[in-house]
Amino acid sequence: MNTFVAELQKEVNKFRKAEKRKQDNFMKKQARQAKVKREDKSMLRKEEMHWSDASKYAEQYYGETFRATTGLDNDWGDY
Repeated sequence: MNTFVAELQKEVNKFRKAEKRKQDNFMKKQARQAKVKREDKSMLRKEEMHWSDASKYAEQYYGETFRATTGLDNDWGDY
């Protein structure tokens, strides 16, 4: 009976080690992904890739349509 218990303990220890390895690998992968995400965000801070002036953006990309629609903005008060 002692040999059965000893063999069972060996199997349990193997299983625990395997699970610990899986968990360690998973945590390393999560850390790598978090680092990449942080670096991606910091890249946006270095190079300003967003528009801080909405009307300038609208003028550049929508031009005539932007001017035609904003020209009617002040007409709402007359009705």
